[in-house]
Amino acid sequence: MKKLISMLLSAVMLLTVLSGCGGGGEEKTGSDNNIDSSVAEDTGVRDEAADYDVKGTVSVGINSYRNSDFEMLFNTFKSLYPNVTVEPIVFESSTDDATAYLTSQAMAGRPLPDIIFDDAGSLPTYIQNGWVYPLSSFIEGDSDFEKIPKNITDPFTYGGRLYALPQTLHSNMLLVNTDLVEELNVDLPEYDWNWDDFTAFIKACTNSEYSGVEDLSDQYNWGPGAMSDDCTIIGYNYESESYDLTTVQTYVNYVLDIKKINGVEATSLKQNASSGVSDYEKKFGVAPGTDAAFIAGKVAGTFTGTWRYAYWMQQDLPFNWEMYPIPQSSPGRIPFHIDYCWMTTNVTEDNADAAWEFLRFVTYSKTGNLARLSSYDEDHITSDMYNTYYIPCTTDEDVMEKFESLPYVTETVLYLSDNFSNGYLGDPEKSVPGFESVEYSIIGKPAYESINGMYDFSSRMADAQSRANAEIKEYKKNFETALAKFESEFTGRK
Repeated sequence: MKKLISMLLSAVMLLTVLSGCGGGGEEKTGSDNNIDSSVAEDTGVRDEAADYDVKGTVSVGINSYRNSDFEMLFNTFKSLYPNVTVEPIVFESSTDDATAYLTSQAMAGRPLPDIIFDDAGSLPTYIQNGWVYPLSSFIEGDSDFEKIPKNITDPFTYGGRLYALPQTLHSNMLLVNTDLVEELNVDLPEYDWNWDDFTAFIKACTNSEYSGVEDLSDQYNWGPGAMSDDCTIIGYNYESESYDLTTVQTYVNYVLDIKKINGVEATSLKQNASSGVSDYEKKFGVAPGTDAAFIAGKVAGTFTGTWRYAYWMQQDLPFNWEMYPIPQSSPGRIPFHIDYCWMTTNVTEDNADAAWEFLRFVTYSKTGNLARLSSYDEDHITSDMYNTYYIPCTTDEDVMEKFESLPYVTETVLYLSDNFSNGYLGDPEKSVPGFESVEYSIIGKPAYESINGMYDFSSRMADAQSRANAEIKEYKKNFETALAKFESEFTGRK
């Protein structure tokens, strides 16, 4: 991939440069004077379902922590909707969601932005606080909405109403040092490989100098979901709304078995030290650290996510690499992570239609997606905007044709986009009430500690499962109470 998309590296610029610097919660207005706006004209597509005559002023909150190509989208939107004024509000945050910012705004009695763009926080928390405007009335009769796979909108639907829209998709991946694999004369992974294939691969890439994989311990959360056809991460079943920790036990046992094979997992060598020097440092020549041996070119693969694409590009690694889908329990069953956008209850009767047109444009509309994808082609990529690839949430034929034509869209990326409709939710913390509170404290911590030899997970599994299911049930009950109260008091469009 490094060779294929090295042209993108010069295009990387952090959003914080655009938005300025400041303390947590401080608002900044984005600048868009240097963004190429010709993309809007070049797409040449007008949306039959859009209302280009709509009028209003729309404020849009953007987290500076979450780098994005929002400025090009804003310019394109403004060129197509001349009667809508867009006011970007870039807020500083130390996390990848808007929770702290929105809380500080609400506590200070300040209005929220009309739209929150590119978010990763807990939507149930936002709804419980009365911040989220239901969208169901806006999507009625919109044929473009039907082009979003249902399994991608279902997580954001509560009480039969849609509360947020997906704007880009991600997936867990394995980053592979393809130069090293070829040097070792090992076959590169197939896209639909399973865990037996993965085990054979990392063993074949291990010798006295190299190791097969950097770390397995930290994958205790998504690993169980990739080993089962019935659950998402950490053993959670989205349909039954409960946990089955036998899948977590399966993953714990798998990692413990791999750790017994000396050197296959690089991080297992950190624990063995003599004279103050670990076996990790002796073998790889670098001090233990996150992905240190992989970065040094001594490990065949390390787990990552598509959201880390720009990070790995910036490392300018001294070898060629490619992202591969993680091992799958069934071919094509991959995890999808959803970055979403939503409308806040700050909107009024005067600007609701304008706010909706913007939200629709930056999520699933054909025009918005074509414009956004065009910013990544060879005609429009510039050093004046942040670029990292995104995968559209729509299956529209014109959008997918454009997507498939771009230089960063490898066969791997196509495999992801082709299989998201077959996949499973990889980030339930964004849509399941209380999930994040249960995930580590009750399940993840004992799983991680068991992997690292502190005790046998099976001795705690029954208790952890009982507690996790009791707590997630209570979170759901409290959320449904809050949702019913919100719906009864909501005065906007139902």
